[in-house]
Amino acid sequence: MPEATQRFFDHQPESVKAARDFTTRTLRDWGVDGTGDIRLVVSELATNALAHGSDADHGFLVRLEPDDGGIRLEVHDSRDPHQPLTELACPDPAADETGRGLVIVTALAARWGIAPRQPYGKIVWSHFPTAPSATTFRAVEEVRTC
Repeated sequence: MPEATQRFFDHQPESVKAARDFTTRTLRDWGVDGTGDIRLVVSELATNALAHGSDADHGFLVRLEPDDGGIRLEVHDSRDPHQPLTELACPDPAADETGRGLVIVTALAARWGIAPRQPYGKIVWSHFPTAPSATTFRAVEEVRTC
């Protein structure tokens, strides 16, 4: 099994694409197929880390770790000590330009959560099974939507 890998990204908009590219390359090197959901989630979490969890002097870190059941994706931010809302926002599709990130994460990841990061910041993690199983499959009706 491959080793966990991580990379630090600077606080700049181009880092979101760089995080997606890093994720794609890593998963391809590990022989993981079907990486679209993971790429989209890393984009959302990296965007949140830039917008809410880092400042110009600190960026964010992306960590990927394989396990027996799938891939764990973590995005570590460097500043914001508050937790994202666990109650998902329901943005107005006609008016709101933001607020869909964690809705997307909830829909695509088998599970996700938040952990404190030492000495500061937080880790927003998500897990993706590498093979579908009866215990991880969620029908469309079961995915929480607004």
